[in-house]
Amino acid sequence: MRPSIARFSDMPGGKVYNLWWGDKTGVPQKGLITYTLSPYQAKAMPKWFSSYLFNGVRRLSGEFLFFAIPFAVGYGTYSWAKGYDAYLNSKAGHIAHAEEH
Repeated sequence: MRPSIARFSDMPGGKVYNLWWGDKTGVPQKGLITYTLSPYQAKAMPKWFSSYLFNGVRRLSGEFLFFAIPFAVGYGTYSWAKGYDAYLNSKAGHIAHAEEH
């Protein structure tokens, strides 16, 4: 005989203490303590902007050299190469390096 669909559904059957997730029809459990916080007392992001100004700046300034030095080297190389290429493609560059072409 083939098992029914309910058998395959992982739902607990018979007399069990913990029922299916979210089912509130079971036996009330004793000894459970729940704590709640009033939504009027909870502050989702208290002083987040002012704390970011001080803590965020402190954290970013500690990492500044790790980004500033490679960026400065890269930008210096880029600007030198762009200027050198413009010089080589100019009339003065062609005259100065005529034998290399």
